[in-house]
Amino acid sequence: MYEVLIKEYLKRLSLKDINDFANKNNMPLINGEDKIIYDFIMNNWQEVYKGDANKAFLKLKQKVSSNTYNNIMTLYNEFKDKIK
Repeated sequence: MYEVLIKEYLKRLSLKDINDFANKNNMPLINGEDKIIYDFIMNNWQEVYKGDANKAFLKLKQKVSSNTYNNIMTLYNEFKDKIK
């Protein structure tokens, strides 16, 4: 059931959403990182959701700044813990 909700949400996800979320969470992005994050989400959400999230995030680590990566991991762990 959650997969259907996630798929529907992702159909509406935009670069503006990513930038707004980053700004709201005091996570400034370097030019172009919004597109990298968007592509990562669209291509790897299932692995993060049901697979090995750490392995998936390693793909992202190579493409964004270390500051952005650390912020993403902090937010991921924070939100992941709220869901449990």
